[in-house]
Amino acid sequence: MPLLIQNLIQNNSLKSRLAMLTVLAAMVLAFAATAMAAEPASFKEALALAKAENKMLVIDFYTDW
Repeated sequence: MPLLIQNLIQNNSLKSRLAMLTVLAAMVLAFAATAMAAEPASFKEALALAKAENKMLVIDFYTDW
């Protein structure tokens, strides 16, 4: 574990907890962006990938009317 994170865990001040949450949030957002970049480009590709991996395909859509 990086030294910065270890120091934040050991120090129980409010600033340290806020800094730790900020670091964790940045890591989650970075991983989410990486996962989104690897998505298939079309519905047919997504369907084929879901079938190949034996997974369900979730379709998320919305409208503003």
